[in-house]
Amino acid sequence: MLLESLPQVSQIISNSINAATDALTHALDTVTAGEKEKLLPLFRDHLPQTLANLSFDRHAERVPEQYIKNAIASCLASKMVYKEGTKFIDSHPEEKLAKVALKYIEKENEVAKLKEALVETSMPEAEKKMILKLLEAGGARTALSLS
Repeated sequence: MLLESLPQVSQIISNSINAATDALTHALDTVTAGEKEKLLPLFRDHLPQTLANLSFDRHAERVPEQYIKNAIASCLASKMVYKEGTKFIDSHPEEKLAKVALKYIEKENEVAKLKEALVETSMPEAEKKMILKLLEAGGARTALSLS
């Protein structure tokens, strides 16, 4: 088994995040206002909680569009790399990476809705916990392969 040093691993992670961020930054120039609106929770989560609570509703008038776009791209790229790994990012051609990332966040939202619905479902608690664990483990990546 070939072990890499911490600086090498950090560089691999950084390269994957940068590749996904670059692809997403360019792709966000072409998304509709409605699609961009769906991505704003990524930007909101990027902000310190107090700032988000106090002024997120005014972000459009106070924060440059390019900053919002870069933050969304960076947050989504980091989320994918840390949740799915660098090989997941590297396995997609550069020209398709943004499309995969945007589909990924869509599927992640679908999985979150399924989990919320399941919590409110009447069924034995042990079964509910097992299904929730399966949804969490499979998550958006599995949902991508189903579509």
